[in-house]
Amino acid sequence: MPQSADKTSTLPLLLEIGSEEIPARFIPGAMQALRENFTAAMAAKRLPAEGVRVVATPRRLTLLVDRLPVRQPDRDLTIKGPPVKVAFGPDGAPTPAAEGFARKAGIALEDCGRGRDKRGEFLVAHKQEKGLAAPEVLGEVLPDLILGLPFRKVMRWSDHDLEYPRPLQWIVALLGDDIIPCEVGYLRAGRTSRGHRTLAGNREVPLANPGAYLQAMSEAGVIPDPDHRRKLILDGFEDLLASFSDRAELVMDQGLLEEVVFLCEHPTPFLGSYAEEFFALPAQVITTALKAHQRYFTVRDREAGRLFPRFAAVRDGGADFLENVIAGNERVLRARLADALFYWRFDQQKSPDERTEMLGKVTWVEGFGTVLDKSRRLVELCGELWTGHLGLPAPVPADLLRAAYICKNDLTSEMIKDGKEFTKLEGFIGARYAEMAGESAQVAGAIEQHYLPRGAADQLPDDDISCCLAVADRLDTVCGCWLAGFAPTGAKDPYALRRHALAVIRILLDCGWHVDLRKVVAAVLARLAAFAQDKDAQAEAERIGAFIRTRLEGYFIDGGGHPLEVVRAVLPVRWQDPVAARAWIEALEAHRDREDFLQAAAGFKRCRNILKGDLLPVEGFDACLDRWLAGGQGAGGEDFSLLGHEAALDLKEQVAVAAARARQAEQDGRLADVLAVLSDLGPAIDRFFTEVRVNVEQEDLRAVRTAFLREIHGLFARYGDFQEMVDHE
Repeated sequence: MPQSADKTSTLPLLLEIGSEEIPARFIPGAMQALRENFTAAMAAKRLPAEGVRVVATPRRLTLLVDRLPVRQPDRDLTIKGPPVKVAFGPDGAPTPAAEGFARKAGIALEDCGRGRDKRGEFLVAHKQEKGLAAPEVLGEVLPDLILGLPFRKVMRWSDHDLEYPRPLQWIVALLGDDIIPCEVGYLRAGRTSRGHRTLAGNREVPLANPGAYLQAMSEAGVIPDPDHRRKLILDGFEDLLASFSDRAELVMDQGLLEEVVFLCEHPTPFLGSYAEEFFALPAQVITTALKAHQRYFTVRDREAGRLFPRFAAVRDGGADFLENVIAGNERVLRARLADALFYWRFDQQKSPDERTEMLGKVTWVEGFGTVLDKSRRLVELCGELWTGHLGLPAPVPADLLRAAYICKNDLTSEMIKDGKEFTKLEGFIGARYAEMAGESAQVAGAIEQHYLPRGAADQLPDDDISCCLAVADRLDTVCGCWLAGFAPTGAKDPYALRRHALAVIRILLDCGWHVDLRKVVAAVLARLAAFAQDKDAQAEAERIGAFIRTRLEGYFIDGGGHPLEVVRAVLPVRWQDPVAARAWIEALEAHRDREDFLQAAAGFKRCRNILKGDLLPVEGFDACLDRWLAGGQGAGGEDFSLLGHEAALDLKEQVAVAAARARQAEQDGRLADVLAVLSDLGPAIDRFFTEVRVNVEQEDLRAVRTAFLREIHGLFARYGDFQEMVDHE
């Protein structure tokens, strides 16, 4: 135990993991994991940590703990041993099992006690375990903690058997004034950190104790706290902009700010400039050029809304020779913007149709044609969706068909192709080129917006034409990539099919469009059939449908906050129409706790249990309703007038009446009334099961009663799998 712990029961702790520069995007997650994993590990080791804090720069992850017990508390242990009949022979002499247990427990056999459970009497050892000193515990925990941090990518270096995002350079581990005995591969923990690469020449920085860390690092040119660096950056930008113009403001980009914070150890903000000739470019192109490679912030006029020919950036270092740094950054940016301006002017030499025809040389998915093939499919699919599936007014808008045909042609532009930094402007650039070529505002808008939403929380397209094109494009992508063998597996989803499916769901729900996704998927697959002649289209359609249903379930549960059992009750029969599914989920959620409904749901479950899987298929539920509307009959023609019991015949009459009432309520959109009608059947179903035996010896009667239950189950199942409600009571 450290000498410095003699007068206190807790001490501060410092762990600094020094390495080559870690990518900025890796650091926030590692900080959170380091804090949580350390806290959990110490709790498991009976060393509860207080005041746990993590700070970080590109070169270091640092754990600071205000108070950590210097020793584990002692604890009393009760160790269960072998049964007494095994521990002692017939003569009462101890067996090797008893002696081995006592030896392993570290006590004399005569000191062992006895306990009893339902299996009989057994030996028990009671002992006190002395707590270990914290340095001994930490020496075992810290190496695993360091090497167990979750990173997106790790590397190996030299001949060391270690994995970390970048090569490890040093480890500082202090408990109070003393070094924690700890080794991570070739590194032994010490008390020496490193200063800033340029401001302190990467000099060694000895640390007396954890409390000296932040000040010592500051004196060595390092600001470990990212919150402090963030404030320095924002305050510096504010001062620089105020001195430039009282109307200048930063175009805030939180993602870029987070990245810049973790790209530096000592930020020095500065302003640079570029020529106004580049304002011939759209503002988004300039902003992208500033951000993508150089990590610059855009500056705009607060009142006019237009850009100023200035950019804000951060140097990792001090203010010495800052004018040279600014000049160098301006030179690099000038080249980027000059390239963009060249692309912009060159691309406009071709018409939208010329660039679209060039898509015939751009492979979409290997073995599945070109992007031009996809564009032609989109034209056909948009037309079919508009009137055939979405039920929108005819004729199909010409702007929709035009947008569908040319929406991908910016892939052939110099601005977008070949993985340049402007690739993320796909769609936006196509829309601008369309405007410059004289296309309508509706066409240009659809070209730009059909890529929305780009993420789970991104905005949606804001008009019917853009939404229709977005749905068509994404369903074509999902089905085509699925057939090509790129269905998502585990964490792998190379073509982001989960995101595309979720986008379709969000758009349909936002627009309130009722659509049968089974039919739409079949229509999309039919247009891809020539590329997948070896595939079973129906089987693939079922798999894609199940995939979409899973995404829909997650959206309603995680995004909508609906109870799992309610969602799982509705989706088996309603998933293909997300808008209808949402309405039924909301209705069932409001109805789920009513006693009469739960009674009817329990009857539904009893039907299911007796039938033992011999159920009507989902596609047979509508025919089941039709049979009840006609008075009730089995799918195989079974005559329910032969049920042979008053309770059964009474239930038959009540179900027939309920079926008609339920259909009318459904047609009127009164979904709660549908559930109320089904709930009213609960007592009659209970009476049936109380008085009527289904599995009678008489084969004909058993067949009729079984068919009767199958039809009752089918009517209920048409509206939901209500067993879910009973199973989750």
